Amino acid sequence: MAGRFARSNTMLGLAALAAAIVLFPILIPNPYYLNVANIIGLNTIIVVGLNLLIGFAGQISLGHAAFYGLGAYFSGILTVTYQVSPWLAMAIAVAVTAAVALLIGIPTLKLHGHYLVMATLGFNLIVNIVIVQWDQLTGGPSGFPGIPSLSVGQWAFDSDMKMYFLIWSVAFIAILVALNLVASRAGRGLRALHGSEVAAACLGVRIKSYKVKVFILSAVYASLAGSLHAHYLGFISPKTFDVFFSIELVTMVIVGGMGSIWGVLFGTSFLTSLPNVLHFFDEYKDIFYGLIFVLILIFLPEGVVVALRNKVLAKRESRQRRGSEAEAEEAVQPAVAAIEPSHGSGDIGGRTRRLAAEPILGIRDLHMSFGGLTALAKVSFEVPTGSVTALIGPNGAGKTTMINLISGIYRPYGGTIRFRQNQITGLRPYRLAEMGLTRTFQNVQIFDNMTVLENVMVGMHAGTHNEFFRSMFRLPGFKKEEDLIEQKAWEMLTFFSLEDKAHAPAASLSFGQQKRLEMARALVPSPSIVLLDEPVAGLNMTESLAIASLIDRMRSQGVSVLLVEHDMNLVMGVSDRVVVLNYGRKIAEGTPQEVQEDKQVQSAYLGSVA
Repeated sequence: MAGRFARSNTMLGLAALAAAIVLFPILIPNPYYLNVANIIGLNTIIVVGLNLLIGFAGQISLGHAAFYGLGAYFSGILTVTYQVSPWLAMAIAVAVTAAVALLIGIPTLKLHGHYLVMATLGFNLIVNIVIVQWDQLTGGPSGFPGIPSLSVGQWAFDSDMKMYFLIWSVAFIAILVALNLVASRAGRGLRALHGSEVAAACLGVRIKSYKVKVFILSAVYASLAGSLHAHYLGFISPKTFDVFFSIELVTMVIVGGMGSIWGVLFGTSFLTSLPNVLHFFDEYKDIFYGLIFVLILIFLPEGVVVALRNKVLAKRESRQRRGSEAEAEEAVQPAVAAIEPSHGSGDIGGRTRRLAAEPILGIRDLHMSFGGLTALAKVSFEVPTGSVTALIGPNGAGKTTMINLISGIYRPYGGTIRFRQNQITGLRPYRLAEMGLTRTFQNVQIFDNMTVLENVMVGMHAGTHNEFFRSMFRLPGFKKEEDLIEQKAWEMLTFFSLEDKAHAPAASLSFGQQKRLEMARALVPSPSIVLLDEPVAGLNMTESLAIASLIDRMRSQGVSVLLVEHDMNLVMGVSDRVVVLNYGRKIAEGTPQEVQEDKQVQSAYLGSVA
């Protein structure tokens, strides 16, 4: 399976890193270069944590030098001023930094884009000002000296060589923990919210919780590095933890490659060592970092390592592709051939039996407005269990607004929504996903930063339980659940005839394949109802037939479907019941034949029949 291949590559990478760590001081015993290697190790710990926040969760922070400083100053002050054991001081520093990150993260991570950047930048400035001004405790601009070395019994880490192995042991563990996290349910959740917060929430990812958790985790990484920094150098100064260092850290993430643990290791090593090895760069370090930052964003926005990896993958994909013009046709044919419709359009008896079932979804007097525009005006209808109910109408009729209300993206101004006799009005999308309600989107919302297989695996998020701590340390039960998630994802890829694309980047799929991928992702958790928002829009006839057959197969397996679509051949061919909206109001409801014969529907949407 893909997971085993990826894990073997990870193990090889870790083995190579361990060998490099052991061999470096043997091959290059120069004390100066050993000192540079130690600084690289400290920066690596911070940047690996920062990459989890920026590269995987998509939350940009310019405040991580402040967390680095908190770790350093708490460790130094507790050890020197209050005679606390250095190891205990480090633990307290980590705990306090985590608490500060929690208090800062809850309000700050509600912001997006440059607002989040400015908020974290402001936090860094505040911490730096406090360190400078509170000179009686921190030593002020003169710095804080006399911090003792770490020790175990009579054995002290009092040399560059000893600290080298301590720092890089911690860095190695930090990298291992980060790799464990990103290759897990929690890691896929982080990448999903980076790709599309709305889509991630509708698959069960608790967006706010995940943002705060990864923010705290990245702050803990920085704090731990700060404590090691203080006990290594024995002296700390506020200049080390200013805003410019935060910018350097972000540059290291971007240069190596956002979303790549190995990439940031390269970025950190390159940008840390160059000014130290080439001394004439030191005076112009900030200008140098700024120039590198701009050049990377212009020419290699994905980062050096990620760009090289993507180039290799693109070449491999091009070698494997055969008959590109016939690819779309070949991809959908198995889906048509493999699925036998459960009934024809004339199976009225079968439809009548399904419609007699208890409704799975009940909409009562739903009202929604945007400013002075009424999108929905007291609309009511039901979706019978095990049926396909179509919601149709002209553009602007309120169809997607209805889907967004049912899936929890919008909160209605009035009315109620009941799902399996439970009141769900106003519930958040992740809660609805946990209850068995999933959806697709009018504009395809796949996660471009993942493979096809990983996209479908995210669909299992709501029904599974591996969270951050269990994922990072591979606690008992982790592997069993991951194997189950991967097995279900493979089954769904086979169902949608996408198994041969499992390891390809999701962005490399054709539009029709992306539509099927989104449906596979929505169906993999075995939901009770799926909301399909224009699943065949933009597809050719063959692809549309494949989607129609898949919808029919979904119904035959007991999945209820609420379908929004403009393709009347699809709607009339697969629907058990049709609801028609016009200007936010329901104008008709009934069987496909009844709706087609309704004169008001003909006038508003279908046109006159001959």
